[in-house]
Amino acid sequence: MLKMSINLIEYYKNYFMSKSLKKKLILISELFLFTGTLVFIISNNLSLTTAMGLLIIAILIPLFVLFPYYSLLLLIIVRNATDIYTESIFINFFNIIHLNFSSILGILIIVWAIYIFLKEKINLKKIPLSGAWFLFLGLSLISIFYSLNKMDSVRMFLKLLDFYFIYSLAYFYFTKYKSKKNYFLVAVMVAYILPVILGFYQIITKNGFIGPEGFNRIYGSFSHPNIFSFNLFFLFLILVLFYFKPLGKKFKKWNLLALIGVGILIIYTLTRSTWIATVILLICLMWIYYSKKIPLYLFILSLVIFVSFILVNYTSVKYFNWNNINIICRAISPNDYMSSWDWRISTWTQMTKYIYDSPLIGYGLDTYRFLREKQAYSPYETSYYAHNDYLKILIELGILGLLLYLNLIFQTLKKIFDQFQNTKEKRFLISGIGLLLIFLIGAVDNILMATSLQWMIWIYIAHLLSKE
Repeated sequence: MLKMSINLIEYYKNYFMSKSLKKKLILISELFLFTGTLVFIISNNLSLTTAMGLLIIAILIPLFVLFPYYSLLLLIIVRNATDIYTESIFINFFNIIHLNFSSILGILIIVWAIYIFLKEKINLKKIPLSGAWFLFLGLSLISIFYSLNKMDSVRMFLKLLDFYFIYSLAYFYFTKYKSKKNYFLVAVMVAYILPVILGFYQIITKNGFIGPEGFNRIYGSFSHPNIFSFNLFFLFLILVLFYFKPLGKKFKKWNLLALIGVGILIIYTLTRSTWIATVILLICLMWIYYSKKIPLYLFILSLVIFVSFILVNYTSVKYFNWNNINIICRAISPNDYMSSWDWRISTWTQMTKYIYDSPLIGYGLDTYRFLREKQAYSPYETSYYAHNDYLKILIELGILGLLLYLNLIFQTLKKIFDQFQNTKEKRFLISGIGLLLIFLIGAVDNILMATSLQWMIWIYIAHLLSKE
């Protein structure tokens, strides 16, 4: 018995010493990596943003190994804070391979995820939605071989693979560390601090994004006001869930203040699809929590509409120039060469001709832009993005690809609503509605291309589906 105890002590002693040795080796490797990165930055006289990006990546690499769960949470914070710089090219290899912050980070995530899958012996088949993901990713991979633009197809495939790997890792760690599962929600709050501060700064200083319409639109730390707006809607959804938690009156007051603040930011992004989604979400919340007061709210709304009608038609307000207010102008009277809705309809009509030439499997993943560049009919059409995820997939992967993508969305929402049916917890119902609205925005905008948002929603889906 004594000999067995001594052997056991010796075993654990050697085990922890080997663990410590591994950490020391990783930290020494990090020191060399960080030093080497600094030397590379100085010797090549890189810009500040490029240098910061490379240093962030150098810091993240050892953290992936030492603290994988916390690194996952750190990733979403870093991605939100750096979205505006993600397209800055770091390396241009023979003008063929363009590696920017986003692509380097994406490659690291794939390598890291494969390492974790092998180390933890994770059976991906047991992770919910893997079947739907495998089908969609499988066709996306096959499409590379017949793609009209193979490099773009490869890049987009790696991006989609990132989404699935991040979702899978999140599901694994949320299930493994149940007591630390809600750290993700804390990370979400932290991730949006900088974008929100920058958003209010842009409102106050009127230093936003000026597009072809001439409107001053805030964009936070993101590359475009629309992407900022979609992320704000996700944040609004999370804050709503916090608001209806029994966490005390003081917390509710601060939470309500945060909701109002995020609502103001959503308005100033001037993204109408998010305005509509937010209104629909509020109506759904009213129906879920305050259904008895709906007649009163309808009466108040009717009264407001009636008073507004009187003011606008029978007072001096009638002569007010509403075009001086960007928000009003954006909502009711676009004054640009072509309204964004007319522009979308025109673009979609022109692009649908490609569907008939290859209806079943399309032209290859992420070839929409390649095809669109061939038929830009006017100088106004400066954007070559689809502004419609479903049309984009239909053209790129055909009817088969669209069905597989719709299947992924359907399976996702079904599992979330099944959670609601099983638990009767309203957070699942509200989350399902919120995510459905985000996917619906994809019918008029580029949701699938918004990497930062996709990371957020797929980690959140993992949070909802992981075992309690």
